[in-house]
Amino acid sequence: MSTLAYAVLTTKRMMAPPGTSRESSPPGVKSYVDALAALVPAEVLALHNVILAVTTKTTKSENGEPITVITEPRTLFWAFFGLLLLSIVLYVLPRLRSQEKWEPLDFLRAAIPPLAFVAWTMLQRATAFDAVWPQLADAPRTTIALFAAVLLGLLATTLADKADQKPSTR
Repeated sequence: MSTLAYAVLTTKRMMAPPGTSRESSPPGVKSYVDALAALVPAEVLALHNVILAVTTKTTKSENGEPITVITEPRTLFWAFFGLLLLSIVLYVLPRLRSQEKWEPLDFLRAAIPPLAFVAWTMLQRATAFDAVWPQLADAPRTTIALFAAVLLGLLATTLADKADQKPSTR
């Protein structure tokens, strides 16, 4: 999905009369769509893939297995944090441009896409996460990411439901 779509869905829910944004008012979709949009920060994941292409090199081992090596660890390290910041900006800008008043729960909403990005990079191997925390073993890394994904999904759904119930501030 998209962090930008997540911000737009949130704004439309807040602009709709309370309890109507899932069916009769825009955005007219169930709250799980918000969770999907929040958990798949497509813009930063796409940029991450492009950055990986220029900061890693894949070769084959003696038995033909692919081996990916980070060739630019410092660049990848800083790219990780830049992508975290970008994912926050991609949520915040559309929300600030809307006529809906920023609310305290928006801080939680803005945290979901960057945390989802971290989980995505933890679940894959040879990502920017490896440049930040290379010593984290596979088992805890995967387990933490899976728990984070479930909890972030629940949080995004709950926050969408809260936005649906909130009277508009316009």
